[in-house]
Amino acid sequence: MQPFKDDTDLPLTKQLGQSELDQAIPDAKDVVPGYYRGSLHKRPGEPSDCAPGKDPAPTGWKRSGRGDYDYQGSTVSRELDLHVCQFDDATHAKAAYDRWQERAETAPVQVARRVGEESVFLAHSGSSGTVYGYARSGTVVVRVSVKDAAGDPADARDVLAATITRLQQVQAGRRATTTATEITANERARR
Repeated sequence: MQPFKDDTDLPLTKQLGQSELDQAIPDAKDVVPGYYRGSLHKRPGEPSDCAPGKDPAPTGWKRSGRGDYDYQGSTVSRELDLHVCQFDDATHAKAAYDRWQERAETAPVQVARRVGEESVFLAHSGSSGTVYGYARSGTVVVRVSVKDAAGDPADARDVLAATITRLQQVQAGRRATTTATEITANERARR
């Protein structure tokens, strides 16, 4: 079997079932090393998970899933939250992507390469240094937030890219196997 091509530009167009969406959400071993499963690890999402603030589900929402991860390092303890939302069409996904981005007290952070068809990374200007990463690919919007990231988007970008790639693998009828570590290695090889 050929390795899956790391091409997060390939749009997600197939309506995935809940079990397919859940399969694409990385296990703790598939995110950045040092993270372990959190208390809400890998579960179906709620419609409100795909809306900004406490808004109801966005127009066209079909299903969602989420992952929750905790990190323990020698001097750092932080959390990583992942939300994957699928919509009935790309127009509704685009509208949700445009509304979903955290804007209050955040500033854009540059990354080397875009994820999906469009992506943005924002760092909270407060003391937490939380980084938010958002990507849209076809009918899917993915959000990652990393608390206490000191404004560094690396973990958010790698988990976002791994999740989009895993969704593409599932869409292609394959098992979701890509890890954030593989994404990091691929980025280094491109430099």
